[in-house]
Amino acid sequence: MNAIIYIRVSTTEQAENGYSLKTQKEICQEYADRNNYKVLRIFKEEGESAKTSNRTELQKMLIYIKENRNKIDALIIHKLDRLSRDVYDALNLRIVFDKLKIKLLSVTEPFDDSPIGRFISTTFSSIAQLDNDIRSERAVGGMKQAVKEGRWLWEAPYGYKFEKTNGKSYLTIKEDEAKIVKGIFQLFDDGYRGKELIDRIRKMGFNLYKQKLAKMLRKTVYKGKIKVEKWFGDKEIDGLHEAIIDEELFDKVQFKLGVYDNFQKPKSRIHKDFPLRGVIYCPFCGNKLTGAFSTGRNHKYPYYRCSTKGCSFKSKNKYLIENSFRSFLEKIIPNKDLLRRFKKAIIDTWNDNNKIQLSSINKLNNERNQIDRKIDSIIELHSKGLINDSDFSKRYKELKNKHREIEIAINDHKNNNGKLDDYLDKSFEVLEDLPSFWDKSSPELQNKLLSFMFPEGFFYNCKNIGTTKIATIFKVFEGTNAEKSTLVRERGLEPLQVLPH
Repeated sequence: MNAIIYIRVSTTEQAENGYSLKTQKEICQEYADRNNYKVLRIFKEEGESAKTSNRTELQKMLIYIKENRNKIDALIIHKLDRLSRDVYDALNLRIVFDKLKIKLLSVTEPFDDSPIGRFISTTFSSIAQLDNDIRSERAVGGMKQAVKEGRWLWEAPYGYKFEKTNGKSYLTIKEDEAKIVKGIFQLFDDGYRGKELIDRIRKMGFNLYKQKLAKMLRKTVYKGKIKVEKWFGDKEIDGLHEAIIDEELFDKVQFKLGVYDNFQKPKSRIHKDFPLRGVIYCPFCGNKLTGAFSTGRNHKYPYYRCSTKGCSFKSKNKYLIENSFRSFLEKIIPNKDLLRRFKKAIIDTWNDNNKIQLSSINKLNNERNQIDRKIDSIIELHSKGLINDSDFSKRYKELKNKHREIEIAINDHKNNNGKLDDYLDKSFEVLEDLPSFWDKSSPELQNKLLSFMFPEGFFYNCKNIGTTKIATIFKVFEGTNAEKSTLVRERGLEPLQVLPH
């Protein structure tokens, strides 16, 4: 059998936690050897975060997998969060691997390709994202406080540079660039637009394109203020930095920007009034349905419609479709007794698989004890003057680094045995009352829930019958739930099995 290995570290992990590509490679290679896998290739991702799937080596790996699909039996990783710390990305990657019939194997986490194993792996991905979100929340809290104090925390805008005072970085004016910024604002106020404006700016020595110019002219930082809409709305906070543009000129430019059609903000893909937009497909042409309002005499009426010219699909009232969707959620809820038995099966499987983990932990503990003895030995030799300071320092550092790597590996194994009951309880709370969870969720969370539950989307059709295509966790209950027939025969809202490309 053939396999490939994917390993990753981020800059933060290297600096703070001692994660090592070398250690991950050794552990994954040992796993491959132990399970009779021949390793065809190793993909090493260094210094890139797993918050997104847009990573250099990951993309190379996906291309390699598709080109060599008939030669690869498995993908081996050290831990699921090496592959992704985002649930949505993790699920999309699993879909790709499943279609290509490639097993995903985690060295430090006990799951397989069974329905229960898939649910466990999804739980791991959720835990990784929760950890990531908690870290981000803490970091954001500190950033918010710094902004309230008037500090600019991002990349220095053109016209400014950072200087450190008492260990903190503050914006200061960069005179040569500030002169150009003033010139740009003045040119716009004087009536220059489009290509003529860009050409004049380039003659000043600044190569700028239209979209970047629009952002520059809107930056409140240039008038000595800081504005972060996602944290503080429209509130402008007095910055600790000096303004380059006076408020009168800045406000005049903003007024003129408001009536200048070429500077428009991009629209968000997630629409709070149409949560199904982007996931719901037309049953006739296969394109995504969009949401829109029609204006009546006294009210606006929301509806979903197909944007394909000449399509036979007739626009449907927003509430008709969304109420049908909510009813669909009620019909796929597993009964509580089945969930209870399923939870027991997961825990039993988890415990069986963790017996393997105990063996790995014992091996790592033995290695750690050996390193401890070596550290004690070189300390004693150094104290007796039998090795010089330079050799001692080098050897001591090497042993300490190895000790830290083993500690991390041990903790990885132990953390996997954590609060499984709690994680399952929270997951099943959602499963037991999907409609309420949907109602309480933000538009962003609703969008992620849709992507998880219906990875290939769904369509609305009051006549035809579709084939159910939902997330793995719901497939576990097919054939054992009384509502199975409802999922298949219900007319109205049905998941789409195959979408046209």
